[in-house]
Amino acid sequence: MKRMIFSWVCPLMILLAFTLPGCSAKSAATAEQFQKAAEEVGYTVEEQDGGSLESIHLASKEDSSMVFYVCDSDQEAKTALVNLKANLPSDVNADHVDSSYYSRYTAETEDTYYSIIRMGNTILASTVEPSEKDNLQSVINALGY
Repeated sequence: MKRMIFSWVCPLMILLAFTLPGCSAKSAATAEQFQKAAEEVGYTVEEQDGGSLESIHLASKEDSSMVFYVCDSDQEAKTALVNLKANLPSDVNADHVDSSYYSRYTAETEDTYYSIIRMGNTILASTVEPSEKDNLQSVINALGY
């Protein structure tokens, strides 16, 4: 009986020990991480007046732009996300994932790709030409979003 337990349970426990750490929660990126990732794919990044927000960083390149918002709280970011979603064109049907800590809305038209991602108290909002979609994805991957 002991032999069966060790031959079956021990390998299962070892497998769990190696796979569960990969399921750790994502964490919100910093403005500095965003700036570095955006500049690596050729965008120019400028800090904007944050107003009531902690910070706003605008990355631009020709007709494409990404804005990284750092809000004071998760709730403030959720409110900002609602406002940003309302600015999407009415003729696009956005794909979305929505949870308490992470939300993602993406939509595409013939001329433009839209992406709004909220993680914790941060938001990455993007409006890019379809040719810039891969660069946007590089930034998203670099941030872990």
